[in-house]
Amino acid sequence: GPDGIALSTEFLRLGPREAERALILVSGTHGAEGFAGSAIQCAWLAAAKEGILPSNLAVVLVHGLNSFGFAHLRRVNENNVDLNRNFIDHEAEHPHNEGYAKIGRAMAASALDGPERAESDRELERLRGEMGQMNVMRAIGGQYDAPEGMFYGGRVPVWSNRALREYLPEMLPAVKLAAYVDIHTGLGPSGYGSPMCYHHKGTESYDLARSWWGKDMTAAASKINHGKTGHGAMEALAPAQVVCLTLEFGTLPFPEVLAALRDEHALWWHGGERDGAEIRVAFHAAFCRDDPEWRDQVIERGLQIAADSISGVIE
Repeated sequence: GPDGIALSTEFLRLGPREAERALILVSGTHGAEGFAGSAIQCAWLAAAKEGILPSNLAVVLVHGLNSFGFAHLRRVNENNVDLNRNFIDHEAEHPHNEGYAKIGRAMAASALDGPERAESDRELERLRGEMGQMNVMRAIGGQYDAPEGMFYGGRVPVWSNRALREYLPEMLPAVKLAAYVDIHTGLGPSGYGSPMCYHHKGTESYDLARSWWGKDMTAAASKINHGKTGHGAMEALAPAQVVCLTLEFGTLPFPEVLAALRDEHALWWHGGERDGAEIRVAFHAAFCRDDPEWRDQVIERGLQIAADSISGVIE
């Protein structure tokens, strides 16, 4: 870590090892986004007592899955890998993201300031207008060709990927049905946790997810639905049915979040004349607001989703 202390990811199970039903609650997949998830996990632990859990239920908390990013206030890990794009079959050919190939150079600006940054900003705005918002979102949905670029998914399974696949089966060897909730921040309405389902409409898992998490849940978008941590959980716990959700809390308007991402990326790789501390403060604010009302909303919504998940898996 920044202070020289060894970093770790914590796996905690409440409930019996032989439980056939489970809730898996994950924080810190995207490092700097981990504060909201950690707060929800701590609040759930403070309110929970193992003795009152249903006898056939286990709750597994995965805290700080991307511990490097969490400690260093980065979204990516120690290899510049976006962990939520790393859970793919790395033995197969890696996907090529044509949208990122088009927009990536301008997106990952090579300067924090000056004429070079101004030119990158102009080019990015031109491409955003040309491509449209949906294609831009697909372009930043993960890429595997530019190791120093943004949203890079990596070419091999990284440590956090391997750890999740190793420890979940050890902690839940008998599970048959699990709810998997990965907590993120930075997209959507401020303070609201938007439920985003991994599964496609018409599947049994989608129908279960909708019955647990409500009608405002969005379904998987096929063109950008790959490589997420829940895909690793589904594979690691097979043949169990793992119903997966991204719980995404909004913070600031998307253009401000994207600007913070670009500034942090340029600072890490290139440095510059602008104040690094100021950039890191803005980056942190893009994923964890210094607002008591926002933080209360996050915890309330997170606990609600956890309770709904438990009710769903034990029905």
